[in-house]
Amino acid sequence: MKYVFYFSLLIASFSVQAAAAIEHWVNGDGVSIYLVEARTIPMVDVQVDWPVGSASDPQAKIGLAAMTAALIDKGAIVNKKVLTEAAISDRLADLGATLSFNAGAERSSMRIRSLSDLQRINELINLSAQILKEPLFDSKVLGREKDRTIMAIKESQIKPEVILSKEFDLQIYGRHPYGRSASVETIQSITQKDIKDFYSNRFSAKGAKVTIVGDIDKKSADDLVQKILSGLPKEAKLTQTIPQVELFQPNSSKSIKIPHAAQQAHISMGMPTIARKNPDYFPMLVGNYILGGGGFVSRLVKEVREKRGLAYSVYSYVSPGRQVGPYVAGMQTQQSQADLAVDVMKKTISEFIDHGPTDDEMAAAKDNLINGFPLRIDSNRKILDNVASIAWNDLPLDTLDTWRDQLKAVTKEQVKAAFKSHLDMNRMVTVVVGAP
Repeated sequence: MKYVFYFSLLIASFSVQAAAAIEHWVNGDGVSIYLVEARTIPMVDVQVDWPVGSASDPQAKIGLAAMTAALIDKGAIVNKKVLTEAAISDRLADLGATLSFNAGAERSSMRIRSLSDLQRINELINLSAQILKEPLFDSKVLGREKDRTIMAIKESQIKPEVILSKEFDLQIYGRHPYGRSASVETIQSITQKDIKDFYSNRFSAKGAKVTIVGDIDKKSADDLVQKILSGLPKEAKLTQTIPQVELFQPNSSKSIKIPHAAQQAHISMGMPTIARKNPDYFPMLVGNYILGGGGFVSRLVKEVREKRGLAYSVYSYVSPGRQVGPYVAGMQTQQSQADLAVDVMKKTISEFIDHGPTDDEMAAAKDNLINGFPLRIDSNRKILDNVASIAWNDLPLDTLDTWRDQLKAVTKEQVKAAFKSHLDMNRMVTVVVGAP
C-alpha cells in the first residue's frame, strides 16, 4: 500500500473538456472491459489487471506473486517449442511495442503498447496471448531473478528509507498482508513448482479487468481482449481474499526509534484512514493539500521548514484504495533535531485536526487542485492510469466528469469533520530511522 497521494488522485483527474466517454461492458468470459477511444495519435495502450497480488503470498514465500509476474514474459511454450526470453525481446523490438508485467499488494498487471495499425497490433496480441497461455518459467531464469532480488534486499537493508518504509508498514498494518515484505529467506524458498502452481491456480479470464485507451473501436477492443485471454482458464482455481484492515483503537499511539549511522533521521508518522469509496474522500483530499500535500504552501512546510529550518522537504499524503489506506506525514532532518521535528509535526497535525482550515486556505487549495486538473491527462498513458484505477476501485463511470464539481462542493466544516473522524493523535504511529 505504498502510494503517493498525487498518484491516488489520478483516479479522479480527467478534464471534462478533454475526456472521451468511458465505455464499459462485461464479455461472455466475465472479463470487465473499460474503453476510451482516443484517436488523436495512432497508439493503443492496454492494461490487464488480475485480482492476484502479494496478499495472496503464503507467509513462508512472501514475494511469490512478484516473482511470478516478473517471469511471465521471460519465455513461453508456443506450439510445443520454446520461445526464449531473447526471442520475445527481439519480436517486441521489431514491432516497436512494449510488454510488461508487475505485481502489487492487490493485483497483478500486464501492460502492452503498440502502434494501432492492424498488422503490428495483431502480432502483439498474438504474442501476448501465446505468453499468457503457457509461460516457460525456466528454472535458470528463476535462479537469476531470485539472485537479483536477494541482492537488492541485502543492499536495501542498510538504506534508512527502506528500513523506514518496511517498519512503518509493519506498524501500520501488523499481521495484515499489507504489512508484510519479502526477505532473503522467503525469496530463497520459492521454487519453480511454486511459480507454476501459483500461475495456473490464480490467473484466469473471469474476474480480470481490462482497460484500453487509444486508436481503437469497441468491436476491435472486444476482439483484442478475447484473443489476449483466450489461453487462460475461464475461472481461477483459487481466489484472493484480503482481510479487512483493522483500524487503530484509541490510546494506541506508539513511537519506534531505530538507530542508524546516516546523518539524516528519516521520519514517518501516520495511521490507517479511509478507503477510496469513503464519502470523506474529497474532504480528506482538500484537507491534506492544506496540511502537507500542497508543497511550499502547506502548513507542515511553513512550520517545519520556513519557521524553524528543520527540514528541506516535509510532506503528507493519503492513499485510499479498495482497502483502507494510510495517512502519512514524513520528512528527513538532522539526527540532533529529530525529536524537535517530530514534536513540531505532531503539534501542526493536531492543531489542524482540532481547528480545521481557514477560509483562505480552502479557497487556495481548491483553486490549485482544480487548475492542475488538466495536467493529469496529457498523455494516453496517464489516461490509462486514471481509467484503470476507476475500474479497479469499482468507481462510477462519471467519476472523472464529476470530480471538479465534487471538489468545489467541499466545505470547511466537512474537512474539519473528516479529519476529526479519521485521524487521531492518540492512535498515530511514529517511526524514526536514524534516531540519536
